[in-house]
Amino acid sequence: MKATQQYSKIDSLSIYGYKEGCDASMDDKRYTLMNKNRPVLDFLYNLDTHHVVKILKRRELDFAPPAILDMKGNPTRAALDGWWLRRAIPASRAQIQRLIAELHVDSTLALAEKNFGLSLSDRYWINDPENPQNWDDINFFDNDFTEDLGLLTLGQDSSSDNPNLMSPNSTVGGDLNKKWTILNGVRMLVKSGTGFVNQEVYNEVIATHLHKRLLTDTDYVPYSLHQEGKRTYCACPNMLGEDEELIPALHIIQNHKKPNSQNDYQFLVSCFESLGLEDVETYLSKMLTCDYIVGNFDRHYQNFGVIRNVETLAYTRFAPIFDTGNCLWCDSESLDLPADYAYIAKPFGRGLSPDRQLQLLSGFEWFEPDRLDGFADEARAILSQNPNMPPARIESIVKGVMMQMDSAIDFIENQPSFHRLTPAAAKTKEPNTPDFLDSEVADMKDASAKLLCDSNSGQPSKNLHTEH
Repeated sequence: MKATQQYSKIDSLSIYGYKEGCDASMDDKRYTLMNKNRPVLDFLYNLDTHHVVKILKRRELDFAPPAILDMKGNPTRAALDGWWLRRAIPASRAQIQRLIAELHVDSTLALAEKNFGLSLSDRYWINDPENPQNWDDINFFDNDFTEDLGLLTLGQDSSSDNPNLMSPNSTVGGDLNKKWTILNGVRMLVKSGTGFVNQEVYNEVIATHLHKRLLTDTDYVPYSLHQEGKRTYCACPNMLGEDEELIPALHIIQNHKKPNSQNDYQFLVSCFESLGLEDVETYLSKMLTCDYIVGNFDRHYQNFGVIRNVETLAYTRFAPIFDTGNCLWCDSESLDLPADYAYIAKPFGRGLSPDRQLQLLSGFEWFEPDRLDGFADEARAILSQNPNMPPARIESIVKGVMMQMDSAIDFIENQPSFHRLTPAAAKTKEPNTPDFLDSEVADMKDASAKLLCDSNSGQPSKNLHTEH
């Protein structure tokens, strides 16, 4: 059964009269938080204020989202309420007031209520005991969904006067306009940039080409340019395989107490190691070194994480690198002075200088500096496809990339974990330098076709990203 056929069953989520702080009343509604077909807990919810009123009954808590549990493994009303709030489209999203007005709702939480809170980032949802649903019938991993809501969340005009709201686009996070869509059976996340220049879109593609040079295919989510109408977007496949969920790093560290003897980096490493994951420092050095080279200023604790199997509860791998678009000084009005290239790196502390953050890292055995040869020219070629970016700004960005590359190489080559390959060993390596004139860069009109080709060309699964 298609998920869109279930929409008629959701109309019972009417608006009730409830004021926050009052006792539970007949106006509150009971729901069961589910993980696929497993009931996690029952809770009381008010559809007027869009807040969790109280937790009623604990069920299979082992399968709960880590974000709703305290350090003792107990769910709390406040944590569940906060998790639900963050599940909806954020109020900071561009054009959010237009979206709310067009759909005649009072909050983006109302949209999440209308699709059972279903997402393409995990397997959680809310079930109504009075009108129970079945995971297999409604989830968006296996069932189709329409473009109606996605057009609006991407900032486009609606194609319908009465849009179908049964869609994963009511639970896609982040401040940039975006949508989930289905292309040749693959769930793809299509994302816009900001303003006239739209630079973030091209930044994602540049980061992908950097990742191709330095990393293995399973280390990152691939982004390609994607054309719809007169605007260019970037798009990527969903990172999740069967029975997988993305758990952000924030939800891991919040359930551990940080010892005074550890800095934030050491604490993060210990938290990941406690999950049974190996090569933690290598993973972090890959992600944060690449961030350094492209000047990523937005690697906060929800922009990376781990993958968990929802059936076995085993933490199986690190999430492939995603969401690198806030880089290459896209938030700087000008790049005329050395100070214009300065930025604060995340995620540690209240932010560090990029050089200081790089100095925290170890595990550089993967780094091959020769593979960066030509990357600055590649970045120039990709940015040059943006009709709204002045050539002078492109050259300033390329200059910044070259400075970052030189600094990274100088630092890493002096680290104990770095081992330069001998010429003989280097010859045995498969070449990993992408052609910067490939189709998604040289011809944006063919980007969608190239995107579909990329998504089926040997990635670890046909579904490779979340909202990222």
